[in-house]
Amino acid sequence: MERYRNYSDYLKERYGEKVYKIPVSLPVTCPNRDGTLSSAGCIFCGSIGADYETKAVGMEITRQLNRSMAHVGPKYKARKFIAYFLNFTNTYAKPSDFKRWVEEAMSHPAVVALDVSTRPDCVHEVYLDILKEASERFHKDVTVELGLQSSNGHTLAVLNRCHGLAEYIDACLRIGRYGFGLCTHVIADLPWDDRLDVAETAKIISALPVTEVKIHSLYIVKGTKLADMYEKGEVKLLPMEEYLERAALFISYLRKDIVIQRMVGRASGGNTITVNGGSPWWEVKDAIHRLLEERNIIQGCRCDYLDGAGVRHFLK
Repeated sequence: MERYRNYSDYLKERYGEKVYKIPVSLPVTCPNRDGTLSSAGCIFCGSIGADYETKAVGMEITRQLNRSMAHVGPKYKARKFIAYFLNFTNTYAKPSDFKRWVEEAMSHPAVVALDVSTRPDCVHEVYLDILKEASERFHKDVTVELGLQSSNGHTLAVLNRCHGLAEYIDACLRIGRYGFGLCTHVIADLPWDDRLDVAETAKIISALPVTEVKIHSLYIVKGTKLADMYEKGEVKLLPMEEYLERAALFISYLRKDIVIQRMVGRASGGNTITVNGGSPWWEVKDAIHRLLEERNIIQGCRCDYLDGAGVRHFLK
């Protein structure tokens, strides 16, 4: 029995076969790093962002795609790919540059979709128009990924996100009007959140035009502000048992049609102090599966709070 909507199954349904994401590194930074909002960045973000190969920065997009496809294609017998603008804030650029990058990625014959990772406060109609025009011209799908992490404003301040919940809601509504896929990133075991925050985050995501989510635990990248706080004893990570509970809770409140891209994070061991409590990612994933089975939790089984829940008894 499938207890949640799986990403790989969704891709097979949409494209008729396996589809693999190819990370693409653009020459961008972030307003939370270059001094526009802050110079410190989010406390968990390392100097190489999402841990993608820094040697790819500056390499033309087509070359990056071809290099990765040459490796992934034969290994997994893959023929279709998603170009994934991954590192830092990928709409944080001049519109002319962004347009050129989008068109280069979408023009690749093996690319069926473009996935753009960005911040909620870096979503503007100019960039969405560029994506819409290219999507229609090349007949390729578009998904925009937003980092939220938590719906708790106090937690967002501790993380130094330099945006609040309002910016996230605004970005979701704007993206939704364009009909793009919309993915949200959530860290389920932030030590400044409790389980009520986790459930509320799932509820807010479910009330918006979000189509996909990524869930993972808080891991510590070397050289970050979070690493410094951890080593000084200023922050203590929650046990992995609590992450399992929170992941299951989040899934139970999440709208049934939302695709779960991932429920466990991965990170390079050489670049992290700790990730997933020292457990391999697949063990954590298996443990979540077992918990869902034991508790008889199915995605959205508690999603009964939308569509005027308070007046339903009048409508029976």
